[in-house]
Amino acid sequence: MSRRASAVAQTRRRIIEATRDLHTEQGIAATSWDDIAARAGVGVGTVYRHFPSLDELVPACGEVSMELAALPDPDEAPALFEGLLTPGERLTRLVYEAFAIYERASRELQVARREPDTHPAVAAVGDALETSLSALVDSALEPLDVEPHDRAITRAMIDLNTWEALRSAGLDAASAVASVSEMLASRTTAGLPE
Repeated sequence: MSRRASAVAQTRRRIIEATRDLHTEQGIAATSWDDIAARAGVGVGTVYRHFPSLDELVPACGEVSMELAALPDPDEAPALFEGLLTPGERLTRLVYEAFAIYERASRELQVARREPDTHPAVAAVGDALETSLSALVDSALEPLDVEPHDRAITRAMIDLNTWEALRSAGLDAASAVASVSEMLASRTTAGLPE
């Protein structure tokens, strides 16, 4: 890559990172082109040259967010639970997989949840998260005889807001996974014969 092409790529990356930081700090709608330029250390004209409109900038930010989140492909979710026979094993894997997504990209996912109407690319991030989480829950619970009410509770317990509440309460990643897994396993296996 030539020096010029490298400099262009670096400037583009700085603009995307500045935009993503601002979006997570103050929201998408509240972020101005001037804010982005100042944070990236470039002129507003440079931002416009790289991203003439939000239709170029927001999807570029969304691509980075999706890379960070590394959402499991819904079609591949059942493979994550292969060989896990007990409800406890399956629920631990479910909670681990969901909470790992949040460990990687909670800030970005919160923005997508708060402001889905700002751009279709933002809504797409939120939709992809929900699709992945649904596939994980369905795959984890598929062999278990779980009532719809308990499925809803399981989904709520692996939600981003639940993870944030646990982390804010001081639980580390492993403790959060263990606590939620144990609660769900206890509820799910309460009516099963030993």
